[in-house]
Amino acid sequence: MIVTCLALEPDGGLRPTVEATAVADWRAGGGPYWIDIFGGGPEAVTEWLAGLGLDPGLLDLLQLGADETAILPLREAVFVSYPVPAGGDAQEPAYFRWLCLDRLVVTMHEQPESSAVLERLLAAGARLREGTTAGVVCSLAVVQSTRLRRHVVSLRREGDVLADRMDSGPRAVSLEEILALKRRVLALGGLVDEELSVLQVLKVSDQATLRLDRVAEPFQIAIETMRATDRDMDRLDRRVGDLEQRYASAQQELTNRRLGVLTVLSAVFMPLTLIVGIYGMNFDVMPELHYRYGYPITLGGMALIAGGLCWYFRTRWWPK
Repeated sequence: MIVTCLALEPDGGLRPTVEATAVADWRAGGGPYWIDIFGGGPEAVTEWLAGLGLDPGLLDLLQLGADETAILPLREAVFVSYPVPAGGDAQEPAYFRWLCLDRLVVTMHEQPESSAVLERLLAAGARLREGTTAGVVCSLAVVQSTRLRRHVVSLRREGDVLADRMDSGPRAVSLEEILALKRRVLALGGLVDEELSVLQVLKVSDQATLRLDRVAEPFQIAIETMRATDRDMDRLDRRVGDLEQRYASAQQELTNRRLGVLTVLSAVFMPLTLIVGIYGMNFDVMPELHYRYGYPITLGGMALIAGGLCWYFRTRWWPK
């Protein structure tokens, strides 16, 4: 478990500090602070939070081991948990959690991407809108909404590539590629819906430990970004459905062409089969059986019929 402690300066600056010093100062009424916890698992994180002196009943309500969206606007704290895109090729989302207390925000996550974002903020000397717990929450909302936006743009580009390939040739795209994109779109769409609902609930909440009215403008920007992302997800979902329908139509057309070829072959061989069936009957009185030129004449007639039918279908109708 990696714990990063940051003191929030009045001008919005982030100053790294020692964990023990930050916790002791917070207990003494100092702050505000931002403490980020990466890894460790639910048990270790719960134990660390218990070391802050939090009420055991509050810790039970948090349900840190449950991977589900949760918003708990309690009197003495506000707890939020929502899914975010996991790093790498992981299909399952990761969950980002934060607990807002008086003069303290504790963020908890298992994904390294969030730690990388925090490191970049420190390296760039970034400043919050204001050096309060509400400023931290607002910054997190903006960062997470921007990250989801980038994921949607990436998926949209993949959809454009598949559409261009399908325009060049319906067989250039496999069904597995379309279904893989569809699964990713559905999964990301669920994350967008969850995070948008969390931001909307937080906007209308009025908690003493989280005064978002002070950062209403940037927080509204995060909400509007999520709404635009949600609309883009709807359009992307429809586009993937269109690709799936185009693929199905192309496969149906291919099947129809194959059936057309089989129909032509059946039409060519049906009269030949009829002739073979007639002369395969072993009746005593069949003059053609004893005719000297009956065999070559029959073969020639069969070849003429087959050739004539092939010429007719080739000139009048032939499956392309």
